[in-house]
Amino acid sequence: MKDHTEQSIASNRHFCAHCGTENDKGGYACNRCGERLIEVTKDSNPPSGLNSCEGCGGANNTRAAYCWVCGSEMKDSARIAPSPQPELQGPSATSPRTYRPDLNPVSTHSTKQSTDGPAQRADLGSTAPVQEHNRRTASISQESPIGHVDSATPNSSGTRDGEIPSEIKKWNWAAFLMPAVWGLFSGVPFTVLLFGAALLPPTVQLVIMVVVSIYLGAKGNEHAWRGKKWRSTEHFLAFQKQWTSWAVKLTIAVIALLLLYVLFAGGAST
Repeated sequence: MKDHTEQSIASNRHFCAHCGTENDKGGYACNRCGERLIEVTKDSNPPSGLNSCEGCGGANNTRAAYCWVCGSEMKDSARIAPSPQPELQGPSATSPRTYRPDLNPVSTHSTKQSTDGPAQRADLGSTAPVQEHNRRTASISQESPIGHVDSATPNSSGTRDGEIPSEIKKWNWAAFLMPAVWGLFSGVPFTVLLFGAALLPPTVQLVIMVVVSIYLGAKGNEHAWRGKKWRSTEHFLAFQKQWTSWAVKLTIAVIALLLLYVLFAGGAST
């Protein structure tokens, strides 16, 4: 069982814990549902514990529906209890307490500054690197177990006047090729009106579809960013990349079917 688990983890596959879809190892999100891909090991040790896959013995989060190692459904998984945390020993209430200036440098510098004069003010600058480090650490939005860090840019998605990140200001092929369907899943609900264009005359219908497709191809990303809450710019770009793949494949399939129809129709008429 252990050898099988190690062999599975060492492979280049990563199954989505939400829908069970097979993805390339090292990817950011699932190609099917957009769920974040996270590698879980028995050393992760979250507070809620882990579940062990019955098929391969791999460690998974307790909320995982599928094993990320082998893709098996986590129906009869075994519980892995979290490791006990060492108990912190605090000072006894009866033990004597002694003031230690070395444990309170800020207070010490402040006292020396008031007694010794301006000559000691330079010592206060020693805390600047620590404060800068704390500020940078607080700016990180989310850190994954495998070391990837999301963008520290404030997430303004889902707001009408939210700032548009420069990374997403580009052409969207999915919005251009299939605007009506794309908009329903990308937070652009007004695209549902395009289905009503089928009731209009063919010429008017063609003009509307061409104009809207070009507009959404150029501005679709901005509407989608403000129309729906996204976890990060990386999540947004991964979602749109998957939709672009589907739109291109579907368009190629439709064109191929039309060519076959024209060829067979032309052959039958002759």
